[in-house]
Amino acid sequence: MAKAKKAKRDKTDTAAAGDVRSEEKIIPIGEHEEPSSEKDENRPCEEPAEEILSEVDQLKAQVQQLEDQKLRALAEMDNFRKRSARQIQDTIRHANDRLLREMLDVVDNFERALQHHEEGVQNGANSEAANGDTASGDAVRQGTELIYSQMVDLLARHDVKAIESLGKPFDPNLHEALMPVPTEEYDEGTVAVEIGKGYMLGERVLRHAKVGVSKGLEDNSEQGGEQAPEQS
Repeated sequence: MAKAKKAKRDKTDTAAAGDVRSEEKIIPIGEHEEPSSEKDENRPCEEPAEEILSEVDQLKAQVQQLEDQKLRALAEMDNFRKRSARQIQDTIRHANDRLLREMLDVVDNFERALQHHEEGVQNGANSEAANGDTASGDAVRQGTELIYSQMVDLLARHDVKAIESLGKPFDPNLHEALMPVPTEEYDEGTVAVEIGKGYMLGERVLRHAKVGVSKGLEDNSEQGGEQAPEQS
């Protein structure tokens, strides 16, 4: 009996020791490496962060480039719109100037007709006026004056005004000199004769005045003094 109990106790101790060894074997080895794995998981990813920052900088550069292109395109469009508006205004202005100049030619003809009529009446060259039959001549004159005044009023409504030239100092910006005029009535360099009337359109010259410029009175006394001894 004693031997049987002893053998049984030995088996129990052996089984307990085996359980202890088995429990020691069951403990996973990886549990002792958990701190190192956690450290690897919490380590910042430096290389991916640098790549992201580089991509962000590239995107910012692209956005800035596109913004510059947009601003340049808007500036070019604005300049094109302004150029187009100026071209349209210039075209309209040139067309108006050409039309007004042609109307000035008609006004000139009316002025010549009125002047010719006045000269004819004063000189008695009109046979009808000499015979006392002036009704038709007066009617023509009145009609001509009416049309002439309407033309002048039309030009004035469009800011077209005649240039006062006679007796004024010669100005190449306003006058076109056609000939010198010897005269003692006007000083040298002064407009002595107005051959063709000039006109202003606002502040611009629509048509230069055609004038004769005084060169003063020619002094022939010296020439006469030099020729006197030869005659004697």
